[in-house]
Amino acid sequence: MLKTLKNIRKLYNAKLLFVSSDVEVKKTIETEFDEYFKELTLVQSSNEAISLIDENNYDMVIIDTTVEAKDFDEVCTNISQAAPTLPKIIISDKDSNDDIVTAINNSAYTFLTKPLRAKDIKLAVIMCLNQTKRGDKIEFQDGIYFDEYRDQFFKSGGTLIDFTRLEKGFLKLLIARKGEITDYDMIKNVVWKGKNMSIYTMRNIVNKIRQKTYYEIIKNHSNKGYIIDELQK
Repeated sequence: MLKTLKNIRKLYNAKLLFVSSDVEVKKTIETEFDEYFKELTLVQSSNEAISLIDENNYDMVIIDTTVEAKDFDEVCTNISQAAPTLPKIIISDKDSNDDIVTAINNSAYTFLTKPLRAKDIKLAVIMCLNQTKRGDKIEFQDGIYFDEYRDQFFKSGGTLIDFTRLEKGFLKLLIARKGEITDYDMIKNVVWKGKNMSIYTMRNIVNKIRQKTYYEIIKNHSNKGYIIDELQK
């Protein structure tokens, strides 16, 4: 049913993280979620969640008030500190004022009560990812990604990479020509808009981009030009 909906963001590559120690929630996720989303990962504690958030580019985290070891407020706080911009949905077997306040204080998109219906979670995820302007991501090594919708580059966990206009323009041109060598004249015409530019200036831009990301993100082909690193699947 969901695959027939129109006018929604591209969610087929969305990666969701569930934090819950509730057996029934685990069963719902494992048996009722189809392949509409790229990846569904379930963990039982905030420590596991934060470890995965540090290593992956999740689009959303769904947090159950039933979690292992730490209380709900501490779990939300820890996850918010680890990934401030990561959208959140809260699920709970009760609608206590304290839990609702915690959800609001941690900028949760919505608060769902159990028993859960898979359809309700799916629709909440779709609405949240669209309204928070979740982008169609182009992923690189080390968790670096380009959010096409927001037109920004981010590190793992959602930290914005502070590129200059020239640095971002340079990378976007290489991404648009992925798999092809982009020669110096094209870079000058597109990024520098035909203005004066020396090969040393271009090399300086490349070095700054590498310093802010990782060295292999831009590969040099001697006397020919540059090519973007292979994009992650």
